[in-house]
Amino acid sequence: MVSKTNGDNSRSKVDLYNPVAPFYDFLTGSVLKPARKGIVRGAETHCRRILDVACGTGEQARMLARAGVDVTGIDMSPAMLEMARVNSPRTVGYILGNTEALPLGSGSFDCVSISLALHEMGPETRMKTMGEILRVLTPCGKLFVLDYAGPENWKAAVGLSFLGLVERIAGGEHFKNFVQFTRTGGIDQFLSAFPLKVIKSQTYFLGALRLIFLKKAPE
Repeated sequence: MVSKTNGDNSRSKVDLYNPVAPFYDFLTGSVLKPARKGIVRGAETHCRRILDVACGTGEQARMLARAGVDVTGIDMSPAMLEMARVNSPRTVGYILGNTEALPLGSGSFDCVSISLALHEMGPETRMKTMGEILRVLTPCGKLFVLDYAGPENWKAAVGLSFLGLVERIAGGEHFKNFVQFTRTGGIDQFLSAFPLKVIKSQTYFLGALRLIFLKKAPE
């Protein structure tokens, strides 16, 4: 069980999101809102308790809470979580923590969501994060993943090129990881390595973004 209090399991000493936190929702809201609504629709039907991994400023968590889902968010950015706490109802719990070592018990949640976070991680961190997500999911738990798809056609390639401009602004390792992630098949290819069954998927933004609804294989 997760206490609706604030924990601190983050190993990061430098908050790279501090400059962008006040503007993040303004910059990404219109692009992500349709997919966020898709996560809410799935969660309303299938979830009692959901963990929003890399929750950022809490926009997805707030939408889930308004739909009546018991939601907890976790992020390693103090600046992002400060924005989330200020704007969220008290029913939403937030934890400052590292996705590679979630400070949560195994099988704590019947659902987990993670949006536009895996692509920015290095390959090792990405694998560890998915391992932790599967650990905290109950057997046959549900997972909602929103991230970049591979450039399957010209429309998706155009969408990726446009969104890649934003990723380029982030620069450094972030952009390098984005390029590696999309060139190796995007979220579909990455998730194929894990014991997950795809229930359904949907694309957004010319096919550049994919929301995948999955079920954890029974242990």
